[in-house]
Amino acid sequence: MEKSKTGRYFKYAIGEIMLVVIGILIALSINNWNQKRLSKKMEHNYVNRLIKDLASDTLMISSQIESSRGLFEYGMLIDSLIYTRNLYTNEALDVIFKAQAIGRMWMPRYNTNAYADLINTGNFSLISDQLIADNIRGYYTNLPYSWNDTFDKRNEELLRVMIELIPLKYHVSILAPERMSNIESPEKVLNELEAKEIFKNLMDYPKIEFYIKNVTRGHVFHINLMENIKKETIELINDLQAYKHDSVL
Repeated sequence: MEKSKTGRYFKYAIGEIMLVVIGILIALSINNWNQKRLSKKMEHNYVNRLIKDLASDTLMISSQIESSRGLFEYGMLIDSLIYTRNLYTNEALDVIFKAQAIGRMWMPRYNTNAYADLINTGNFSLISDQLIADNIRGYYTNLPYSWNDTFDKRNEELLRVMIELIPLKYHVSILAPERMSNIESPEKVLNELEAKEIFKNLMDYPKIEFYIKNVTRGHVFHINLMENIKKETIELINDLQAYKHDSVL
């Protein structure tokens, strides 16, 4: 009888232990499933944020390309006018406006909020596809953040010439923000006769042809650079969109 009771108690204890173990395994399985679900949700959010940042960048890059193409055309015009030493049918005021604009370039500002968040929070490992992760990292680490140093060096001499030859009031009228309502428009601070005299001085300035050509070449470099970045940006957007679709993020 005692042996029979002991056997039943032993079997009961084993059964209880097995139930506890099974319960723990089920709880761990549920926890792992929930953790994976939360990780996928976070990955989904990051991918959407990356796509949004990149889409915004394409607009900025397109604006950069359009601006540099316009300034390139200005450079070609001024170069030809200096070469012929004649304004032809161009108004002097318009020529001076374009001459001082050639070397003015606003540097690109990329949207890196989502990528910076991934890196700074240590969440980059949430990007579960290694190829996609490498593409993201490669794109953001190779963006030309400091290329503007090259353009600044090209522009340095031309900027000095323009500051020397063009009155300060004209530069201020071009660059002043709208909230400075007391600043007159460029057309009011410089007349056509003054502009013609500035153009004459510009033609006679030593090495002016070189300065104009050097900065104009810089715009060609900038256009090519931005075109390549735009292509890479669109490719990464497409990769992320396809990854969302294939992974059912």
